[in-house]
Amino acid sequence: GLREVQIKFNETAAMLAVSFGLVSAAAAFNVETLPAARQQLTRAMAPSMGYETELGATGPLGYWDPLGLASKASPEQFARFRAVELKHGRIAMAASTGYIVQSFLRFPGYLSVSEKIKFADLPNGIAGFGKIPPAGLLQILLGIGLMEGLTWKFYEGPWPGKVPEGKAPGDVAGDLWVRYPDPEVKADKLNIELNNGRAAMMGITGMLMHDHLTGSWIPPGF
Repeated sequence: GLREVQIKFNETAAMLAVSFGLVSAAAAFNVETLPAARQQLTRAMAPSMGYETELGATGPLGYWDPLGLASKASPEQFARFRAVELKHGRIAMAASTGYIVQSFLRFPGYLSVSEKIKFADLPNGIAGFGKIPPAGLLQILLGIGLMEGLTWKFYEGPWPGKVPEGKAPGDVAGDLWVRYPDPEVKADKLNIELNNGRAAMMGITGMLMHDHLTGSWIPPGF
């Protein structure tokens, strides 16, 4: 009946999301870059140039901008696009790792002593938010606000903001960040981060969909 068709469609959609995540993950470990990408790392972008040789234009897709967003962007806008991509990729990498780790490891003790909620009592994924007390959700939002506005500022100025003057997109950790004096090594490391972040964004999307539809982030049959 209609119910069976809907369930089959949901399962197919979830499997497609996971499949895209796996393909992206495989591509993430291919760090072969265009030779010119390394040269772009140390020189400023001229307004008339394209972005085909910027960092992130790696195999197997190379430069991929099907909507043509970069072709209409100024160097300042492109830098913000890159900062957004790096930020979301880092969040997705942390989320994917946390999703997997929470499947077999939890902090000991209580999330809320007053409400007698242990960390082990929380379900994984989206369902876990329904078990967090309001005060805990407020602490999470406060922590995010502090990181956004004080400690790890990816943008500055009025909305939508721009990359801070004199900073490369995503350079938010100051002296704590690992620095690579060799431009070629630095370009390779940044490309690895970009590709792993892209794979993680697809991966966490697949995990969330699967967990929501089937109750587990692990695809059927594994």
